[in-house]
Amino acid sequence: MRAKLVLSAILLIAGAMGTSSLQGSVLQHERLRVRNTFKTPEEVVSYYCARDASGFVWSGLLDAERKAFTTWGEAPSQDSFYVASDYKVNPGRLEGSTKDHAVVQVRYQVTGIADAHGTKMPAPRPELVVNFDLKKVGGAWKIARPAPGEISPVVLESKFPLTAVQ
Repeated sequence: MRAKLVLSAILLIAGAMGTSSLQGSVLQHERLRVRNTFKTPEEVVSYYCARDASGFVWSGLLDAERKAFTTWGEAPSQDSFYVASDYKVNPGRLEGSTKDHAVVQVRYQVTGIADAHGTKMPAPRPELVVNFDLKKVGGAWKIARPAPGEISPVVLESKFPLTAVQ
């Protein structure tokens, strides 16, 4: 239901603005994958962040996608999300004697907090740092932490342009 609301909001904004650049950016999302064939923890986090940046995590991560890329029992479900101008996935570090645990840090340049109503409030701080803990499960790297209730979705402003509240 929320995915339909977000898609409707994006299409409504695109139609109202009538710009090809917005319509082009809406269409340039990371494609859905339901099989985790990535070789490194950074690739898994990069995929997650790209899907998140387009609004797919906030609007409803598919169960097949969640099971393929995370150890979570449920998908994140927040009513709001951070809006960022950019993010950077840093190189990860392997941990544990069997190298089956990794930490990958992502730094977001945050411009605001928004919701499905199109409201955007100023960001409480300009940078958000998230440390993703991954575990190797059945030969595939999967995000274990932050847990779904601990992570806030981050959508790129180029994917979901909003106007600030006056």
